[in-house]
Amino acid sequence: MTELNTTQTADLEALCIDISILVAEEKRLSITRTEKQNELAQMVATKLEGTDHAESNRYKVTVSSNLTRKLDYKEYLEIEDELPVKCVNLKPTLDLKKVKMLEELDPEWTSDFITTKPAKAAVKIEIKIPATVG
Repeated sequence: MTELNTTQTADLEALCIDISILVAEEKRLSITRTEKQNELAQMVATKLEGTDHAESNRYKVTVSSNLTRKLDYKEYLEIEDELPVKCVNLKPTLDLKKVKMLEELDPEWTSDFITTKPAKAAVKIEIKIPATVG
């Protein structure tokens, strides 16, 4: 755990409060935006899948509608040979546990086929003691 002095502790608490307020505001705004987008989509969209357009004097609205499809691979394998067209592609993915094992043994083994770069840091704030009002 990083040790903080009194000033850093106060700064940390102030930042956590600011971030918590912003996260709550983002969530509220996201819900409102989604509701308004759904309302607009219902007004404009005429197809289950595809693109629809509408215009006013000031705006041009494009709504792209899609259907979500989920594969039951086990079921697919049972009927695959009967289908006139094969419609499933298998995409290779990394087994991160095994990649890390290889990198620990020798980083050169993976350097030719894996590009590694830092990801955005995840920040989690937990309230340990509720603030008192007064």
